Amino acid sequence: MGLTHEFFLVRSESDDEPVEQVVLSDNLVLYIQDSLRWIPSFNPSTQEDYFGLNYHGITLIRHEGANLLKDICLSWSRLFSLAPSTFQLTGDFVSDDNGNGYYEKLNCTRDDLTKSLLTLAAIAEMAFY
Repeated sequence: MGLTHEFFLVRSESDDEPVEQVVLSDNLVLYIQDSLRWIPSFNPSTQEDYFGLNYHGITLIRHEGANLLKDICLSWSRLFSLAPSTFQLTGDFVSDDNGNGYYEKLNCTRDDLTKSLLTLAAIAEMAFY
């Protein structure tokens, strides 16, 4: 299994026990990262507000960002629901040892992908309460 990102809901910033959790592949996060950069968030290690996800650490998404995260996840889920049951996304550009470059092909399963995004949207919605 490749690199993954864990998203979870906790009751407070001092609580590290997840109430709900979803795991997304790094490939998917990178694929949708431009839209994730619209989300207001907070980096607890630097104590700074910013936009997007802290790629190498924890990101806190509070109420104002949670609503946007929910809408972004629902939108991507709706888009991916139109795909065939299995499909490919274009990944990163990589080079082989001979200097030849190509784009990685990411194999996806529509139902698994949409379910993960819907679960993340539900977690974001729970942050309102």
